[in-house]
Amino acid sequence: MLKIIGNNIYHIRGDTDSFDVNLTQEDGSDIGPYTAVFSVKRNIDDAQYAFQVPVQDGIVSLTHDMTANLDPGDYVWDIEVRTQGGGVQTVGPGLFRVIADVTR
Repeated sequence: MLKIIGNNIYHIRGDTDSFDVNLTQEDGSDIGPYTAVFSVKRNIDDAQYAFQVPVQDGIVSLTHDMTANLDPGDYVWDIEVRTQGGGVQTVGPGLFRVIADVTR
């Protein structure tokens, strides 16, 4: 189960989920070619990532292995976007809450 409310993402540990990322200019136009990475850390100032995943064709896909061994609790996420012209923009940050699963 994945739920997104505002900038907050709620994810059950170990679930396979995906969500769309709609990247456009402020006026709604296409941003053109880009690369983007969805990153999750326990705390925003941590050097280590809990996990990272590239945004592929506007979709973030979470696999079982990415979150299966994470401790339940609150993490922080963002998406770094790099445009072909060399621009860097960040979406987020927001809360990424890992919810404990009963069946393991």
